[in-house]
Amino acid sequence: MATYVFVHGSFQAAWCWREIVPRLECKGHRCVTFDLPGHGNDQAPLESIKFEDYVRAVTKVVESVPEASILVGHSMTGIISQVAEKIPSRVSCLVYVAGLLLQDGQTMLDPVNDFDPAYLAQIVWAPDGKTARLSEVAAREFGYPMSPASVVEEILLRLTAEPVAPYEAHLEISAPNFGRVTRYYVECLRDRVIPLSLQRKMHSALPCKRVYSIDADHSPFFSAPDELTSILSSIADAESH
Repeated sequence: MATYVFVHGSFQAAWCWREIVPRLECKGHRCVTFDLPGHGNDQAPLESIKFEDYVRAVTKVVESVPEASILVGHSMTGIISQVAEKIPSRVSCLVYVAGLLLQDGQTMLDPVNDFDPAYLAQIVWAPDGKTARLSEVAAREFGYPMSPASVVEEILLRLTAEPVAPYEAHLEISAPNFGRVTRYYVECLRDRVIPLSLQRKMHSALPCKRVYSIDADHSPFFSAPDELTSILSSIADAESH
C-alpha cells in the first residue's frame, strides 16, 4: 500500500483533506496531513513567512515517512515541485490537484494574469500588502461553488489569510532532480479559481505521465471526494507496478 503526504492550498489547512483521508485509509493506504506555517493550528506570524518556510515544512514531513511518498498538492503546488527538487529520492510521484504547475524560474504569481478577473476582484488585501484574504463571495462563488452548503458555511469560519511573499519566490527546479520524479495532474473542469484553460496550458508546457479530469470546482476534495479518491488510488496502483 502507498503513503500519501497531502499539502493544502492557500487560505486552507489540513482539514481540507478530511473527506479523502478516511476513504484512502479504508483501502489500506497511509495518509499524512499537516498545517503549513501560519495555517490551521500553526501560529507562525503570516507576515514573516517565506516560500522557503513552506518548502522546509513539507520536506520535514516527507522525510519523516519511512518510505518514498506520493506527494499530493492542491492549488499552491509550486511548493511540492520545490520539495521534489530538494529530495527527489523521497518522492514516489507528484500529484497536482488543480495546481500551479510551474516551470523553472517562475513564481506562483506569474499565472495570476490568466485568473478570472472577477475572482481576483474578491481578494481582500491587508493595508500593508503582505497578506490577503478570500472574501465570502470568493469562497462561495469561486472556491467552493459545488461543495455541500453545510460544508461551505463551516469553511467560511476556518479560512485564514495567506502571506504574499511565498507567491513572489522564483521556483528553482532542474531536470536531474525535479525532472526525474513522475508527475500526474488532476484537472477540475469547473474550476473558477485556476481556469481549465490555464490548467491545460501548464500541464501542456510541462507534460505529466497522465492527466485526469474531474467534473468539479476548485475544491474536489469536497465537491467530488469519491472521484478524487479513485484517481489517487489508481495512481498508487500505477506506481506499484
